[in-house]
Amino acid sequence: MSLLDDALAGRPVGRPLRAPLFAALAAQVEELDVREFLGDPGRRARIYADLARTLRPEVLVVDSGSGWDAEAAGMDLDWSDGYPPAIGWSSDLPRPSAGDAGPMVDLLRRVRAVVPEPTLLATTICGPATYAVGHGSLADGVRVTLAYARAVAEAGANVVFVRESAPELPDGYARAVTPLWGALKFVRAVGVLHAPWAAELSRGPFLPCVTSQVDVPHALAVPPGEAAPPTTNAALITHTVDLAGHVPVRELQAAARL
Repeated sequence: MSLLDDALAGRPVGRPLRAPLFAALAAQVEELDVREFLGDPGRRARIYADLARTLRPEVLVVDSGSGWDAEAAGMDLDWSDGYPPAIGWSSDLPRPSAGDAGPMVDLLRRVRAVVPEPTLLATTICGPATYAVGHGSLADGVRVTLAYARAVAEAGANVVFVRESAPELPDGYARAVTPLWGALKFVRAVGVLHAPWAAELSRGPFLPCVTSQVDVPHALAVPPGEAAPPTTNAALITHTVDLAGHVPVRELQAAARL
């Protein structure tokens, strides 16, 4: 974690950590349906641990955007276009509140028990702007995201990707999410903002996840199957989306090198 701590403090970083996104593609290792695989924490933990030993990523991302948290909070998931599912509000959704984080907490604890050290663990949660789209307020969204962020960080997630689907930066977003980044820092987890407009919020106690390099420490996202360019300020390199549907499982080892 020292490298990521340095990045958050604005200090120079050395070689970036690799955080390939294959949490969904891993289902193909045993020719499983993605949704069936995602619902089986025991099998997921075993396969992720095996892949971690083979691929040796510095950061093992156990969920790349399945929407588990949004579904628990009462939102609908649309799987008609495959993985990742599209997220939308349920017509009878009550006032936004966090749902049960138990499945992800269980998965993180299982993976931590079997994955080789010193592998860092990461997971993805929906950001507050995603919850606020079409329903609810940004403040409600922050409360939901904050509850999930605390739960996964306390269960062993060293890195928490906060993924936003909102196409534009909402007014007041930077101030609204200050408690989120503070809570993650308090439990020694690193927040990574994965949003189309992350570079607009490039300063703060988090890493903006961007597709081209910026002057401040950041996470660099590259398309599946592409190699990352040489970088000086990237503390972490990941993919723009999960490799599922983009890279055959037989090419996973090459794709995970980033």
